[in-house]
Amino acid sequence: MKSLICSSLLLAALSLSAATPSVNDIIQRARATVGSEKALNGVVTLEITGTIQPTNPKVPEASIVIIARKPSSQRLEVRMDNLVESTILDGDEGCIVRSNLEQNATQMRPLSEKELQRVQFNTQQFFSFYEPDFKHGEQIEYGGIEQRRGVRCHKLIYKHPKGMQLTRYFAVNDDSLISTQTDMGVESVEVEEQVIDGIKFPKKIEYYDNQEKIHTILIADVKVNKPLAPGIFEIPKAKAE
Repeated sequence: MKSLICSSLLLAALSLSAATPSVNDIIQRARATVGSEKALNGVVTLEITGTIQPTNPKVPEASIVIIARKPSSQRLEVRMDNLVESTILDGDEGCIVRSNLEQNATQMRPLSEKELQRVQFNTQQFFSFYEPDFKHGEQIEYGGIEQRRGVRCHKLIYKHPKGMQLTRYFAVNDDSLISTQTDMGVESVEVEEQVIDGIKFPKKIEYYDNQEKIHTILIADVKVNKPLAPGIFEIPKAKAE
């Protein structure tokens, strides 16, 4: 009888272990669908250009340029007609610059502490390729298996100590990323793919709010580890004063 009980407990333990896959294994398999470890870890700079296409036909298109450098520098420029908004991050400093090219007018303000933290978090995501930032206290939880966009997915919840959170859904059958949801409820879905320097990038990204598509970013070009213009992340302090 004792042997039978021990055997039953062992089977139960094995069953539980099989039902709760290793988060690290899921992440490593997902990373392998994007590129080799050497290629992913070797990314130091990224430059992405594209177009934002709103779902609402009354809203005009906008061009977008994202330039990022590891570990914490980013310049995001969105241009709509003659209006340009630039968000600049350089380590622990950041600002927003709004310009009207037609009127040759510019306004600038520093990022609030909350805005700064979110842009820093966003910048880190460009280079993490699904790995949590343990160095800065980010934690990850396994949320079980869920149906997402018609696909059975592993649900991984990334939690940052400063309040930011991402939930990623990876397909059970092939480890690919199905979608990403922010703590603000916006879901992004990568569509199609292009391979740049051995790394898979999407050709477009669809964004949804409460299941309703709000816009799509069409990615025209991706540059990996190319030289950047001098001072591209410089914060215009004189204007801030």
